[in-house]
Amino acid sequence: MKKLSVLLVAAIMVLALTMPAAAFENEFGGYWRTRFITDIGFSGSDIATGNQDVNLADTRTRIFYTAKFSDNLKFVNKFEFNATWGANKGYGQLGADNSGGDYFRLKNSYVDFKLASHRFTVGVQDFKLARGYITDDDASGFKAIFKVNDAVYLPFIYMKIYEGGSGKIAGSSASNYDVAGYVFYPTIYLNKTNTLKPHVAYLVSENYSLATAKNVNLSSVSLPGATKLDIWTTGLEYDGKIGMFDLGATGIMQFGEVTVPAAMYGGHDKLNVKGYLFDIFGGVNIGPANIRAKGIYASGNGKDDPAKSGDIKAFINPGAKDNFGASYYWAEIMGDGKIDNQTPVGAPGDKISNLIIGNLGASYKVLPSLTFAADLWYAKKAEDVYMSTIKEYKGYLGTELDLVATYTIVDNLKLDLVGAYLWAGEVITKAVDPNGNTNPIELAAMLSLAF
Repeated sequence: MKKLSVLLVAAIMVLALTMPAAAFENEFGGYWRTRFITDIGFSGSDIATGNQDVNLADTRTRIFYTAKFSDNLKFVNKFEFNATWGANKGYGQLGADNSGGDYFRLKNSYVDFKLASHRFTVGVQDFKLARGYITDDDASGFKAIFKVNDAVYLPFIYMKIYEGGSGKIAGSSASNYDVAGYVFYPTIYLNKTNTLKPHVAYLVSENYSLATAKNVNLSSVSLPGATKLDIWTTGLEYDGKIGMFDLGATGIMQFGEVTVPAAMYGGHDKLNVKGYLFDIFGGVNIGPANIRAKGIYASGNGKDDPAKSGDIKAFINPGAKDNFGASYYWAEIMGDGKIDNQTPVGAPGDKISNLIIGNLGASYKVLPSLTFAADLWYAKKAEDVYMSTIKEYKGYLGTELDLVATYTIVDNLKLDLVGAYLWAGEVITKAVDPNGNTNPIELAAMLSLAF
């Protein structure tokens, strides 16, 4: 597989350099970063078992190549290479010539073309919906973006989330195991600085049990044995700027049904989906300073078990960590943040469900090349969750302070220095050990450039 991947890259590069100049234009871009990370106390306790402390360095390289045939046709490809320094896999090892598995990825490969004023993209590409609360990931599918006028765009989106295969599986057509998403996602420009983005999304599968086995699931809700998905999402996003104020809001409602075996769910053969999420944020710009605040509420089940009530009240994040699905970064330690290396045991990471989150932050540009930022985050469960380690319901995750200094060393090359400390609540400290009391710390430096 590694050899085929390398040959694919080489073939594209050779074609790009040998085709006649008049045939198309070659456009190159990319992103590079190297991180130095120290994580302390991420196990949620100070015991040896489950300790996730790390002290590592890694490098990520992304190369973007586009063959531009005309203003109406492009062929876009994005490659990614990852290396942990000194690891026994990937090109970061001694010898630096092995880049198989997840260390080499073809992230995107799609055609982008226009018919009149309408745009179409077909292939493996990025799909982001509702700021990432529903999905922010690469997937196979297409987008058809119809331009009504300069103020209204009407995208229709199809995502193939899981392919069931061909033939029959357990006496049923393999196509019944497919999982697909359909989205209508308009963009409406009220003026140059105010935008509305309503959406309607539909997630469907006749039997998603195979997808679940492949770790494509409803990551915020545990539903063993569930089969048919029939889930709808509606939402509205607002982004605006009024004078010195930056404003934004998101509202999302979920409804529909998930089919389950009645014997496992208290006689319920269908569970009703009733999740919702609200996000509001604002900031004020005063010269070189910015002061901001944010609040998020995502519904949860809590003590109201779907197996008893017949309702899924928790906000659903399709997908799972390191797989297709939702991804919303927030605090450095509890929510992946800028460094995005790992989260402590018990922390939600980038999947926002059953959470209340509050944020106060400020940044100050000392020089054109130097900015300091500080953010204070508070997080708790919207509905307390049962913790088997202490046999109690608990909800408080913690309060976190993040400090970031960003310095432009030379044009295009940036250095981020990150320090984060979490005063962890019982949901995190006692997730592994009933006597756990460690407060996680993250220290990191990251060099990055984009071109």
